Amino acid sequence: MKKEFLDSLEAFIDENPQHGYRSIAQFVEDASRRRFEELKTGPPEEPRFRKLNSDDNGVKVWDSKVRKTADVFIKPTGIRCLLDESSSCEHVYFALTLPEIRDSVKKKRKEGWKLPDV
Repeated sequence: MKKEFLDSLEAFIDENPQHGYRSIAQFVEDASRRRFEELKTGPPEEPRFRKLNSDDNGVKVWDSKVRKTADVFIKPTGIRCLLDESSSCEHVYFALTLPEIRDSVKKKRKEGWKLPDV
Protein backbone atom coordinates (compact mmCIF):
# COMPACT_ATOMS: atom_id res chain seq x y z
CA MET A 1 0.00 0.00 0.00
CA LYS A 2 1.10 3.54 -0.59
CA LYS A 3 2.74 5.30 2.37
CA GLU A 4 0.33 8.27 2.16
CA PHE A 5 -2.67 5.96 2.48
CA LEU A 6 -1.11 4.07 5.40
CA ASP A 7 -0.35 7.37 7.13
CA SER A 8 -3.95 8.54 6.70
CA LEU A 9 -5.26 5.20 8.06
CA GLU A 10 -2.95 5.43 11.06
CA ALA A 11 -4.08 9.00 11.74
CA PHE A 12 -7.73 7.98 11.45
CA ILE A 13 -7.23 5.10 13.91
CA ASP A 14 -5.42 7.38 16.39
CA GLU A 15 -8.04 10.15 16.14
CA ASN A 16 -11.09 7.83 16.30
CA PRO A 17 -10.64 5.33 19.16
CA GLN A 18 -14.44 4.94 19.38
CA HIS A 19 -14.29 2.63 16.33
CA GLY A 20 -12.20 0.12 18.27
CA TYR A 21 -9.27 -0.31 15.88
CA ARG A 22 -5.84 -0.63 17.52
CA SER A 23 -3.75 -1.12 14.37
CA ILE A 24 -3.75 -0.78 10.61
CA ALA A 25 -3.68 -4.58 10.34
CA GLN A 26 -6.85 -4.85 12.42
CA PHE A 27 -8.56 -2.18 10.30
CA VAL A 28 -7.56 -3.86 7.00
CA GLU A 29 -8.63 -7.29 8.25
CA ASP A 30 -12.06 -5.96 9.28
CA ALA A 31 -12.53 -4.09 5.99
CA SER A 32 -11.48 -7.16 3.99
CA ARG A 33 -13.82 -9.44 5.93
CA ARG A 34 -16.78 -7.11 5.35
CA ARG A 35 -16.05 -6.81 1.63
CA PHE A 36 -15.62 -10.58 1.32
CA GLU A 37 -19.02 -11.21 2.96
CA GLU A 38 -20.59 -8.61 0.68
CA LEU A 39 -19.17 -10.29 -2.44
CA LYS A 40 -20.00 -13.78 -1.22
CA THR A 41 -23.67 -13.02 -0.71
CA GLY A 42 -24.05 -11.54 -4.19
CA PRO A 43 -26.48 -8.89 -5.33
CA PRO A 44 -29.77 -8.43 -3.51
CA GLU A 45 -32.64 -10.56 -4.74
CA GLU A 46 -35.11 -9.14 -7.21
CA PRO A 47 -38.54 -8.56 -5.63
CA ARG A 48 -41.01 -11.36 -6.38
CA PHE A 49 -43.62 -9.05 -7.95
CA ARG A 50 -43.17 -5.87 -9.97
CA LYS A 51 -45.83 -3.71 -11.57
CA LEU A 52 -45.15 -3.26 -15.28
CA ASN A 53 -48.11 -0.98 -16.02
CA SER A 54 -51.67 -0.33 -14.95
CA ASP A 55 -54.87 1.49 -15.83
CA ASP A 56 -58.51 1.46 -14.69
CA ASN A 57 -58.96 -2.00 -16.24
CA GLY A 58 -56.20 -3.67 -14.20
CA VAL A 59 -52.50 -4.23 -13.91
CA LYS A 60 -49.73 -6.20 -15.59
CA VAL A 61 -47.49 -7.84 -12.93
CA TRP A 62 -44.08 -9.42 -13.49
CA ASP A 63 -43.58 -12.53 -11.30
CA SER A 64 -39.83 -13.19 -10.99
CA LYS A 65 -40.39 -16.60 -9.41
CA VAL A 66 -42.21 -18.10 -12.41
CA ARG A 67 -40.66 -15.58 -14.82
CA LYS A 68 -44.00 -14.73 -16.40
CA THR A 69 -46.31 -11.77 -16.66
CA ALA A 70 -49.67 -11.97 -14.92
CA ASP A 71 -52.54 -9.85 -16.23
CA VAL A 72 -54.93 -8.92 -13.42
CA PHE A 73 -58.20 -7.50 -14.77
CA ILE A 74 -60.91 -5.52 -13.00
CA LYS A 75 -64.36 -6.26 -14.42
CA PRO A 76 -67.92 -5.68 -13.20
CA THR A 77 -68.05 -9.32 -12.06
CA GLY A 78 -64.82 -9.11 -10.03
CA ILE A 79 -61.05 -9.04 -10.17
CA ARG A 80 -59.25 -11.90 -11.90
CA CYS A 81 -55.74 -13.08 -12.75
CA LEU A 82 -55.49 -14.57 -16.23
CA LEU A 83 -52.23 -16.38 -15.49
CA ASP A 84 -53.66 -18.39 -12.58
CA GLU A 85 -57.28 -18.15 -13.70
CA SER A 86 -58.10 -17.09 -10.16
CA SER A 87 -59.57 -14.22 -8.20
CA SER A 88 -57.62 -15.07 -5.05
CA CYS A 89 -54.02 -15.74 -6.13
CA GLU A 90 -50.83 -13.93 -5.10
CA HIS A 91 -50.97 -11.72 -8.20
CA VAL A 92 -54.43 -10.44 -7.27
CA TYR A 93 -53.31 -9.82 -3.68
CA PHE A 94 -50.26 -7.93 -4.95
CA ALA A 95 -52.40 -5.88 -7.35
CA LEU A 96 -54.66 -4.88 -4.46
CA THR A 97 -51.66 -3.41 -2.60
CA LEU A 98 -51.06 -0.89 -5.39
CA PRO A 99 -52.60 2.52 -4.57
CA GLU A 100 -53.89 3.16 -8.11
CA ILE A 101 -55.60 -0.26 -8.25
CA ARG A 102 -57.09 0.21 -4.77
CA ASP A 103 -58.47 3.60 -5.86
CA SER A 104 -59.94 2.11 -9.02
CA VAL A 105 -61.53 -0.78 -7.08
CA LYS A 106 -63.04 1.61 -4.51
CA LYS A 107 -64.47 3.81 -7.28
CA LYS A 108 -65.95 0.88 -9.19
CA ARG A 109 -67.39 -0.72 -6.02
CA LYS A 110 -69.39 2.49 -5.54
CA GLU A 111 -70.73 1.97 -9.05
CA GLY A 112 -71.99 -1.48 -8.04
CA TRP A 113 -69.16 -3.67 -9.37
CA LYS A 114 -68.62 -6.92 -7.43
CA LEU A 115 -65.12 -6.21 -6.18
CA PRO A 116 -63.35 -6.85 -2.85
CA ASP A 117 -63.51 -4.26 -0.11
CA VAL A 118 -60.09 -2.56 0.06
